[in-house]
Amino acid sequence: MIPILENQRARLIPFDAKKALSLKDIIFEDNIWKYMGHYIRNNNDLEAYINNTMLAFKNNTAIPFLVIDKDYGNIAGCTRIGNLDLNNRRAEIGWTWYGTDYQGTGLNSSVKKLLLEYAFKILNLNRVQLGADTRNLRSQKAIEKLNAVKEGIRRDHYIDSEGISRNDVYYSITKKDWNSIK
Repeated sequence: MIPILENQRARLIPFDAKKALSLKDIIFEDNIWKYMGHYIRNNNDLEAYINNTMLAFKNNTAIPFLVIDKDYGNIAGCTRIGNLDLNNRRAEIGWTWYGTDYQGTGLNSSVKKLLLEYAFKILNLNRVQLGADTRNLRSQKAIEKLNAVKEGIRRDHYIDSEGISRNDVYYSITKKDWNSIK
């Protein structure tokens, strides 16, 4: 069971297919998806996104959340802990996106701190990695503000939905790091 995570700014609720339909109000903007590897442009894309997210949860490879911006009381986007490997006590935080009205508001920092605290305290992970498309300087700066250690670039890491090979830059935070920076 996925818990509700909450701080003063954000509430993360378990990703639910029915509640995720309310993302229609904010999801269909190409700017959101520019660095995500795919685009969600219509209801069929949204349905596939919801199904894929629920499948990752069912397969125990992800813990997905809907993000509520408490300043506005609205669903602002989604995030997840993915590539979950409990045997090796590691995971990745990502697959995060917000509607354009919520970008650059400080919401992301609050969300990442909730996820990191959950990952290290509740899931007892030793390592969390975060990645961003090398072109996405805004995300890289946000990750660096968390005091994550830049580990390097994965060249030709994925093929986006337009058929273009893309590079990702990866960072990590270990449990030891988190205990000293939080």
